[in-house]
Amino acid sequence: MKDFKWRWQDTLIVILGLASLAYALINYGKLPQELPAQWGISGKVNRYWDKNIAIFMFGILGIVLPLIMQFTRSIDPKRENYKKFENAYAMSRLAIGVLFNLMLVLTVAYGLGKDINVGKIAIGALGVMFIALGNYMPQVKDNYLFGVRTAWTLSSPEVWRKTHRLSGRMWMIGGLLIFGGAFLSGVLSQTLIITALVLVILVPVLYSWIISRQLKS
Repeated sequence: MKDFKWRWQDTLIVILGLASLAYALINYGKLPQELPAQWGISGKVNRYWDKNIAIFMFGILGIVLPLIMQFTRSIDPKRENYKKFENAYAMSRLAIGVLFNLMLVLTVAYGLGKDINVGKIAIGALGVMFIALGNYMPQVKDNYLFGVRTAWTLSSPEVWRKTHRLSGRMWMIGGLLIFGGAFLSGVLSQTLIITALVLVILVPVLYSWIISRQLKS
């Protein structure tokens, strides 16, 4: 645990997490027995959970998941590399925490009868998160637990560097598409979001394979 460093982002994660949990618990008695837990690309609710499970899951993930990321770095064989992108890693944890805390607040507000489109707001927030993470992605150094981890990036620091430099651009473009899709509807919205996911997930993986082959030739 010698690699663990408490940063201001961790303090903010805890504060936001406790605040969102407090909001949920204060209004607990006013909530229906079931709360929305999953939304489709169209923004419509696909699944409901018992309110106890919904509050527990979103609340715990908003605090625990980002903090677990602090501890897991200590078991990474390449843990020394985390020192080279401390701020990027901390901001990524914060972004994840903010997203889950926002989901809890929106879910509770929806349960209280607020006239909000939780799905659209959540998709827009996801787009903003991708934009933010894309800004930090080129700073991420090779490791086994965070970033674009393929057989090719993990076997070559150069492939890792080039892949994450491209990934940063893809995540920012993808985030903009997702954010734009949140304000549209129908086929156009779905097309933008699906295109964004291809850019964010598939393009970096394919690119890492291409770069690996080029370096070996």
